[in-house]
Amino acid sequence: MQQGFFRKVAKRRASKRVFQINTTDGRTLTDQPEVIGEFIRYYEELLGGTTRDRWIDLRYLRPWARHILTVEEAEALTAPVSSTEIRQAIFDIDETKAPGPDGYSAGFFKAAWSVIGEEVTQALLDFFRTGRLLKQINATLISLIPKVNSPSVVAEFRPISCCNVLYKAVTKILVQRMRSILHTLISPSQNAFVPGRSIGDNVLLAQELFSGYNQRNLPPRCALKVDLRKAYDTVEWDFLKAALTLFGFPERFIQWIVECVTTTSYSVCINGAPHGFFRGARGLRQGDPMSPFLFVLVMEVLTLMLRQRIEQNGGFSYHWRCEAVQLFQLSFADDLLLFSKAEPNSIQLFKDGLIDFAELSGLQANLQKSHLILSRSAAAYRDSLLAILDFQEGHLPLRYLGLPLLASRLTISDCQPILRKMEARIKGWEGVMLSFAGRVSSSNLSYQLYRCIGLWHLFCQNIIKEIEKRLRNFLWKGNLDTGYAKVSWQQVCRPVNEGGLGIRDIHSLNKGLMSRHLWRIISHDSNSIWVSWILHYRLQESSVWTIRTRTGTWGWRKLIRLRDALRPHVHYQIGDGTSFSLWHDPWHPRGPLLPQFPLGPRHTALPLQPP
Repeated sequence: MQQGFFRKVAKRRASKRVFQINTTDGRTLTDQPEVIGEFIRYYEELLGGTTRDRWIDLRYLRPWARHILTVEEAEALTAPVSSTEIRQAIFDIDETKAPGPDGYSAGFFKAAWSVIGEEVTQALLDFFRTGRLLKQINATLISLIPKVNSPSVVAEFRPISCCNVLYKAVTKILVQRMRSILHTLISPSQNAFVPGRSIGDNVLLAQELFSGYNQRNLPPRCALKVDLRKAYDTVEWDFLKAALTLFGFPERFIQWIVECVTTTSYSVCINGAPHGFFRGARGLRQGDPMSPFLFVLVMEVLTLMLRQRIEQNGGFSYHWRCEAVQLFQLSFADDLLLFSKAEPNSIQLFKDGLIDFAELSGLQANLQKSHLILSRSAAAYRDSLLAILDFQEGHLPLRYLGLPLLASRLTISDCQPILRKMEARIKGWEGVMLSFAGRVSSSNLSYQLYRCIGLWHLFCQNIIKEIEKRLRNFLWKGNLDTGYAKVSWQQVCRPVNEGGLGIRDIHSLNKGLMSRHLWRIISHDSNSIWVSWILHYRLQESSVWTIRTRTGTWGWRKLIRLRDALRPHVHYQIGDGTSFSLWHDPWHPRGPLLPQFPLGPRHTALPLQPP
C-alpha cells in the first residue's frame, strides 16, 4: 500500500515537470538551460522592457462617470494607518498560501508575531509615511499553472505571482479601504470583485438576452464576446494612474498604489527552482490582492468611453429589451459581452471604442478568440458586420464564465463540460490514494463544481442523476467505475446526526441556490442589474406572486415555479410603498388582492404598481 502511494506521488510530481517546450518559430527545445531561457525570454518580453510614460488625461469622461469621490471619501482613503490595521492584514492572509521569494509564509509571521510584530509594524508604517517601498519586499516569483493538460508552448501556462507576505499586507490595507467605495464607482453591469454584487447577475441576464436568438420573428440583434489578450499582464501603468485620477482618488493614495505596482521585479519558478531576474514594466500581477480591484477600475474606463460614444454619436441602437435600463455591456473582470441591435453603426461604434481603449490601456481584443453572435433574424447582416469587426462568428450554446448560454432549455449535452470537470477532479483524487473518509470530504468539496452551474440553472432530473452517479461511484469505488453501492444515495445525503454521511443533496441544494434569486427580486435588490431588468421587463405589470408561470424564458419559468416553496417564509411589512404593490404582493393574510378582486384597481383608481 505504501509503495503504491509513493509511486503515484512520484508519478504526479514528474508529470508536473517541464522537460521540453516549443518556440514560436516551431523549434522544440529539450535542453534544460534552453527551456528555462525560453520561459524567461517570454515573460521578460510580456512584463518587462521599457515602461511607457505618457501623459493621459481621462477627466473628460467624468460627466459619464457613476460617481466621483467626495472630499470626505478621499480623506478616509488616506487616513493614518494604525498598528491594528497592519496586524489584521497580516493575520487575514491564509497560512496555506505559497510564500514569496523570501520564503516566509503567513504562518511564520503569525507564529512569531510576539517577537517580530513591532519591527514589521514599523516597516509597513514607514511605507505609508514616505510612500517608498523597499524593492526586496516587492520581489515576485512567477509560478506556472498549465492551462491545458499537456502544454507545449509557454503561452499555455498561466503566470501566478507569488508575492512576499509584507507586500500582501500593504496591499490588503489599500484594498480594505477601496472596497468601501468601489460600488459607488463601478457601473451595475460590472460585477467582478464589487461588494454586494454577484457573478450570477451576468449569467442570468445574459441568458435572458440570448433567449429567442433562434427565432426569426424577433428584432435583429447581436452580441460581441470580446476576449482581451493577456488582460492583467498588459495594463499600462500610466493608464492606470490616469484612471485613478479620473475617479477622484487622492494623490497620496495614488502614490501608494503606483509605488506598489511599478517597483516590482520578477523571477520565474521552473521545475521547483527560481530562474532569471528582470524588472517589471507593465501589467497587474495575478496573485497580488490589489490587482482585481485595480483591473475593475480599468475596465470601468472602457464602460465610460463606450457610454460617451453612445450618447454623443446618436447612431447607436440598443439591443432588444435593453434601452430602458441603458444596458449595452456585461462585464466580469476580463470577460466582456457587448450587446446592440444588429446594424453597422452600432458595431462600428463598439469597434472604435475598443480600438481607442486598446491604444490607451494596452488591453487589446484577441481577434481569433473574440466572437460575434447573431440572432436568426439578423442573418442578412452577417457578412457586413463580420467585415467591420474582423471577429470570428460565434454560435449558441456559448460558454460564458464557464457556463452555457442557451437560446432554449438546458440539456445534458450542455452540462457535459461541467461533468468532464468533475471527472477530471475525481481522476486527480485517484492519484492520492484517499481513504473512505477522505472520499467523503472530497465529495463534499466537489459540490463547488456543480454549484457553479446550479446557482444559475435549475437542473432537470436527468442531469442530477448524472452528477450523483459520478459522486456515488467515487465514494464507493474510489474511481469512476460503476460498482455496488452499500447504502442508498438518499441515506448517504442525510445529515450525520440522522445516520447519513452529510453529503449534500444536489436537488435540494439546487433549489435553495435558485430560491435566493427569487428573494433578491422580492426585496428589490438595488445592487443587481439583473433584478432591475426583471422588474422592468418581466414584472412591470405584475409581481413574483401573480405572474403566470407559462410566460418568459425556460429558465425564468423554472425559477418562478419555486415561489410556492418560498411563499410560507416571506412576510411583508408595509412601509412607504416605494417597493411594494398593493394589488400584487401578499401583504394581506388572504394573499395578493388582484386575483381575488380583479376589478379593484378600476373601481378604486389605485395603481397596479407603486409610482
